[in-house]
Order: sequence, then structure tokens, then C-alpha cells
Amino acid sequence: MADLVTQDYVNNVVKAAGGVSVAMLASLISAVSGAVERYCRRDFVPGRYQEYYDAADQPFLMLRRTPVLALNALTLFPTGANPISYTPDQFDLRPGIGRISFQPRFTGNFSGLYGPTGWFPNAGLNAVLVDYNAGFGFLTSSAAAIAAGVSSVTPAAMSGFFNGQPWAITAGTGLIVDPGQAHQETLSVAATNGASFTATFADAHAAGCQITGALIPPDLQLAVALAIGNLLNQPDLSKQRESQGKTVGYEYVIRAGELIFTPEIKVILDSYRDVIV
Repeated sequence: MADLVTQDYVNNVVKAAGGVSVAMLASLISAVSGAVERYCRRDFVPGRYQEYYDAADQPFLMLRRTPVLALNALTLFPTGANPISYTPDQFDLRPGIGRISFQPRFTGNFSGLYGPTGWFPNAGLNAVLVDYNAGFGFLTSSAAAIAAGVSSVTPAAMSGFFNGQPWAITAGTGLIVDPGQAHQETLSVAATNGASFTATFADAHAAGCQITGALIPPDLQLAVALAIGNLLNQPDLSKQRESQGKTVGYEYVIRAGELIFTPEIKVILDSYRDVIV
């Protein structure tokens, strides 16, 4: 799990955050970020996933993680003697809901792959392996190989839009290089120069390596900061609390978690919650 907000952001939103140490605030951010991801049942920071899917009696396949940043490959019968590989350009992708389907113009080998009632008829369990990137952020790549140490990298793009939000690689931007791969590493951009950026790399990376960065939605960042504020302003989570109606003489005991994720915060989080369990 990764932090969903920065310390500067929390300090700007939560007045009480200025009264705790840097180390304590970092711990609170990590704890609440993890709690938010568990509540929403999803990872927000972009990652690369290789997942197995069963045969689907539908003309499409729904991926588990959204929004989808890139579809890298799809393999039918991945554990069999004769796996069949397909490339991303053979599919139509709806990133927001994670839906993939074959393009109407695709004229490849459909044998054993598509029938009148849906994908992979009688293909069985774990019949499909999908390699894809998903999460709230951006995805680009480096055309040239990257050497370990201080290196200047020219990515396919230095800026763009995702989910209605602009993104840009600037000094201080956190990046994940080769997500989901053996040489995955997280780093911070030291400087930018037009179409390139400079950073210190712990490992070498091959040409074409993926580069991702997080772009957490503003309302989700606010929800995380407000939850941290609840922790700071309500340190004794076991005490009784007056009812919301402030009825004189009437108190009740509520669970500690409800003092952190109040109804107002849940309104924000519920829009990102994965309802499929």
C-alpha cells in the first residue's frame, strides 16, 4: 500500500497536524491510506497485474481492477501445452469499467476463443491470463534503456490528462519504474528539462520500460486528510460520545472506526468502493 496524500497536503487541511512530529504524521498518513484502500477494496496507486480469469459466458471480459491504464497482453490457455497469445490492438477497451472485447474488425483465429454465447466456451477455470496496468495515475514509457545511477530519461510523454485531471512530470514527482516487474523501483524526479527528466536509479531498465505515477482524485485526498484529522482530534477512541443530535443527558458508545470514517467521509469513499467481493 502507498500513501494517498503528502504531509504538505495534510498540514494545509488539518490544523492539528502541525502539532505532531514529522514521523508521527507519516505514520498516520500510511495507516489511514491503508485503511481507505481496505475500505474501498482496491489499490489506488497504479500497478501492473497478471491475473487469471475463468471462461465467461459473455461477449466481453470484465477486469478486476479499474481504471485500466493499459492492456499489455492476453493469453488463452496460459498453463496448457499450446497457449494462444493476443495483442492489445485486437481488443476494444473501456478503461473506466475495465471491460475488454474483441474489435469487430479482428479476423484472427477465433477457434476455441469465441462462440455464439460469449468468450471461451467450455474453456474451463483460469482459462485466460490478462496482463494489464490499472490505478489512478498516468502511464508512459522510456524508448531508450536506462542505466543505473543518475540518468536523464526522455519518456513518451511528460504530461497529459487522465480521468479529467491533468498530470505532468515535474521536480519532486514520485514515479514507479517497471511496475510489477523484477526491477520495479520507486523514485523521485530530481529535475526536468523540456522533454526529459533526471533521477537517480537503483537498477538498470530496458528500453520500453513502463513509467507510472499516481494521480489521486482530489475528493479522495480530502477524505484521507479529514480521517487523519479525526484521529488527531479524537485521540481517545474508546470514550462515549454525545449523539449527533446533542440530546441532553443521552450518550451512546460507537465503534472506534466510526469516529475515523464519519458519514461525511463515507459519502466520498463509497463512490470508489468496489462492491464486488
